[in-house]
Amino acid sequence: MKLETKKVFIVFIVISFILSLIVGIKRSAIENDYKQIDLVMSLNKIRELSIKDGYDEYELLKELKSAGITSIAIQEDTIQTLVSQGKIAFFSTNDIYKANYLPDFDLFKRLNISNNELMIACKDDDLFKRIKDNLQSFLGGTPLKIDQIGEKNHIMIFQADEEDLMKLGLGFSKNDIEKIQEFGFNLILRPKNTSKITKDIIQQKIKFIEESNDISSLIFDEEEILGYPSVKMMAEVAKHLQTHDIPFGIIEFTSQKGIQSLSSRISNLALRVHSITKDEMDKISLSKAVERWLRAAQERNIRVFYINPFLNVREEGLVKFNLEYIEKINNQLIRSNFLIGKATPLPSFQVPIYYIFMIGLGSISAGILLLKQYFKFKEQYEIILFILLFLFLLLINNLFGKIILAKMLALATAIIFPTMAIIFNKKYFTEKSEEVDLLLTSRNRHFLNLKLLKNIFFGITRVMSISLAGGLLVAALLSNHQFMLAIQLFSGIKIAFILPITLVAFYYWWNDRSSNNSLLKEIKKPILFEHALLVLFIAVFGVIYITRSGNFSFLSISSVEEKIRIFLEKILIARPRNKEFLIGYPLLSIAIMMNYFKLNYLKIPIIIVGTVAPITIVNTFCHIHSPILFSLLRTFNGYWLGMLFSILIVSIFILFLRIFRNCVDGKRKQTSY
Repeated sequence: MKLETKKVFIVFIVISFILSLIVGIKRSAIENDYKQIDLVMSLNKIRELSIKDGYDEYELLKELKSAGITSIAIQEDTIQTLVSQGKIAFFSTNDIYKANYLPDFDLFKRLNISNNELMIACKDDDLFKRIKDNLQSFLGGTPLKIDQIGEKNHIMIFQADEEDLMKLGLGFSKNDIEKIQEFGFNLILRPKNTSKITKDIIQQKIKFIEESNDISSLIFDEEEILGYPSVKMMAEVAKHLQTHDIPFGIIEFTSQKGIQSLSSRISNLALRVHSITKDEMDKISLSKAVERWLRAAQERNIRVFYINPFLNVREEGLVKFNLEYIEKINNQLIRSNFLIGKATPLPSFQVPIYYIFMIGLGSISAGILLLKQYFKFKEQYEIILFILLFLFLLLINNLFGKIILAKMLALATAIIFPTMAIIFNKKYFTEKSEEVDLLLTSRNRHFLNLKLLKNIFFGITRVMSISLAGGLLVAALLSNHQFMLAIQLFSGIKIAFILPITLVAFYYWWNDRSSNNSLLKEIKKPILFEHALLVLFIAVFGVIYITRSGNFSFLSISSVEEKIRIFLEKILIARPRNKEFLIGYPLLSIAIMMNYFKLNYLKIPIIIVGTVAPITIVNTFCHIHSPILFSLLRTFNGYWLGMLFSILIVSIFILFLRIFRNCVDGKRKQTSY
């Protein structure tokens, strides 16, 4: 009877795996069609580049178009940018009084101008009206004093906080918009938020956006989205974008305030944007920058490249250098089967709720089978536990919704399957081998005989297969366009890295009685140097392992590691994880070899640390913004590279033991004489 419940659980796992494959195939089809990338440059940066190199702005726009730039981003004018372009004059009335300018000027008497007021002078009628309208919305009830000197010199005088005023967006230049559209570029607007956001400001900016023709998308300027911090205002922005089907950009590796709120409302309009910041551009080389762009497209579904030009290189011909930069990005993308053009949002994709429940039942079944490895309980309790957990899933869905349910199940799956991968293959790691002795001194014996090779191959393959199944379940649970665009993220990444190792350690060192007794005996022994060294190694490994887990780490990558990564990316496209093929698989292979030759010293710590391999495999599929085929290729590359590296390491390990054994035997012979 006990076997029958096990079969039922296995059936649920198989069904969940089949459903995961179906979801993966559908998701892969969507990702394969989502290949168009928008190469964007800011008009302000183009102007800065043209001034630095003494290049005509119109000619530069033509050259950039030929090089591959498809869209131009236009930022709102500010007082600072308008002054720098010579379009307005800005000063305070204090400056005039201090310099004793125009003390009897009729304008001061007419408008009753006093100290601590600000003044803007402008000769362009349309620009003056735009500044006036934006300022009036910003100032609210505070009046503007309007007058003019002669026929063209318009004057406005007002009271405001100068610091807040300098951050104020004063609308978009229609001349700039017409210019870039004449050149055939797509138009991206960058609306600016203000500290004193009002409904009038929102409506004014939205009205301009709605009236503009052929807007490709919006990318909000600086650190806040339009409408922040008012939930009501952000909802108003979302409503207008949804009504007019205007996409918006989510800038990767930044935390624009309010973007999460907007994204959750209109995720179907989101575009992922990558940019190399100005500070990074001062340090990065052209080749590394190109590699970074390609990586963003291949690995993270980035479809808008917001390209900042090189402005501080020493090479002659700054424009020529940047045109070469754009062309290389363009060519690399085309070689990698991407298309260049206007970016469109990722098609909405959601897994049906009944799929999530069925896959969840597979995870529950796997969890119960794993639990039975720790605690022996009767069959009826297994059934009761299964039903209770299923009811718990229903409760979570009703209380918190599908996204939270999927996140919770994904975390559970990411913990269960790597642990299963080690414990369910214990016969390769800890069960008694048929070999009688190490036999390392036999001269006619190869480093790796066929049976040991077979054990390593099947042991590693089974670990990889169970982990891959878990990874596909996680990928299916989180296959939703919000996760694919990184609006929603896998929750509990550190837990998923630490808990499987803890569970494996608990299984081998505590749950098994004989291991428990041996552990207690070891604890009672005096601390030896090698024990202290082992503890130090585990502590250092633990710190590096935890801090280097997840998307962000305060530990930087060494130059050697970076070169290895770039080399593997060029050769394999999908670079395998270092923890997987350089640490996890080799350590598990050494444990298999030690079990084969009945070498038990430090074998358990080696198995525990080697658990990073299955953990990393599952973690690869937790990054849902990476295309699923890319994750599969990364796992496959880690597997075969890890297998080759494992065989090499085990061969060296056996050679070392043979040399050590021969040295010991030689000393014994000398002593016997």
